[in-house]
Amino acid sequence: MLRWPRWTSVRTSSAPVRGLRVGGVRRGELWRAPSVVRDRTILIVSAQPVIDRGVSMLYGVEADEQDPGAILLVVPVEVDGELRWLNVQRGLTRVYRPTLTESLGLVDQAVLDQLDALLRVALDL
Repeated sequence: MLRWPRWTSVRTSSAPVRGLRVGGVRRGELWRAPSVVRDRTILIVSAQPVIDRGVSMLYGVEADEQDPGAILLVVPVEVDGELRWLNVQRGLTRVYRPTLTESLGLVDQAVLDQLDALLRVALDL
């Protein structure tokens, strides 16, 4: 059975990174990815070697603003002082690298480990 703390904080640098830097995206980093429809917050889950190769499409999990309720495939995380939920049940989302506009920091390794375990369960890996 997976267990996690009530919420998990995000480590941020002294100042948010504005705009995309070459090689500036890291696995486990939360990014703001605005679109015409809505402003999304995405946790990058692509493998670091894939990211380092400079591919333009990355995989991530959205950090939802609304509590999805009592489901098992969710990891709570704090983003900019607000509680959000990484809902694996919604699946992976593809994100075009140039749409990443602002880094919101790295999640703890424990969050990535929980998310990896939930992805393995959800995708039967």
